[in-house]
Amino acid sequence: MSAEVYLLTGYLGSGKTTLLQQWLTHLRITDQKVVVLMNEMGEEDIDGEQLQGFGFPVKKMLDGCICCSIKGELTEGLKDIMNAIAPDRILIETTGVADPLDVIDTITHPELYDRLELKGTISVVDASRFLDLNSRFSSTGTLVKTIRNQVRYADLLLLNKTDLTSPDVIERVRQKLSEINPTAPIHATVQAEIEVSRLLSVKRTVRERPLDNETNRPIAVQKSIGRMSTMDRLKQSLGLKTSQPSLYNSIETFSYVFTGPVDAKKFEDFLYDLPKNVYRAKGYVQFHGKPELISFQHTDNQVLLFPFENFGPKMVAVFIGEGMDREIILNDLKKCYG
Repeated sequence: MSAEVYLLTGYLGSGKTTLLQQWLTHLRITDQKVVVLMNEMGEEDIDGEQLQGFGFPVKKMLDGCICCSIKGELTEGLKDIMNAIAPDRILIETTGVADPLDVIDTITHPELYDRLELKGTISVVDASRFLDLNSRFSSTGTLVKTIRNQVRYADLLLLNKTDLTSPDVIERVRQKLSEINPTAPIHATVQAEIEVSRLLSVKRTVRERPLDNETNRPIAVQKSIGRMSTMDRLKQSLGLKTSQPSLYNSIETFSYVFTGPVDAKKFEDFLYDLPKNVYRAKGYVQFHGKPELISFQHTDNQVLLFPFENFGPKMVAVFIGEGMDREIILNDLKKCYG
């Protein structure tokens, strides 16, 4: 039996912990087993103290971000939780500077992929600060990218603190949110108040790639990693359209269980040739003529392969990306058996 996972994200001070408190108040009257995972940047736990007394286990991860420096701690923590508690739901509150893509990468670990079900990502947006934070003139490029990804990959957007700004600003923020993420519902809130049923019924907002007018099939995504022309890079830096196909969808994942060993060279080539819209690929595989299990990682333009002594994990591949054509990817993967 798998546990439902809800990812709660949003920039620092947006109201995530306030929302989580209200959520737990509702869940306390149910008979479900719920576990909370909280992440804070720093050695001291501030927000976590506010969640004591709700009657649910709270696992705290301090002094690092679960999307980067303590990713391994999150994975191991989830393994321990599933083995010791086997909860019905897991609520994960990320630090305000976490990129949802990296967090999703962490919770879809090959050893957990069939034990966890990501129900949705809920992002809390501070209406009074969003426009300033989203401006490259007042924020660093890394910060802007993180804030936009928190919006872009959300399945539900809470436009919070609407009482602290004007209707005109609220409307401008709404327009910007819809521009970044046209599919996620937007709910305006004060002190993050929202019906919990809306949180629990959140649905993944994956959308299809645009169709070719002649063939009525999804537009193909260019293969190979990290190969972009100088002109395209210039256009991208200026925010202009490049020759790369546009993608209009949200983060999605799928997995594949190997039926036996594969050819090492063919499999490595397969990883390097994955489409650009496959952001992560990882798992465990066995090569022809080799006794050991191989752990593999594909990220951006890097492919890492190294022996893994523990034969406990299944031989499985997990893919994370946007608008992925599963049929093509799996057909290419199956060619590695020969």
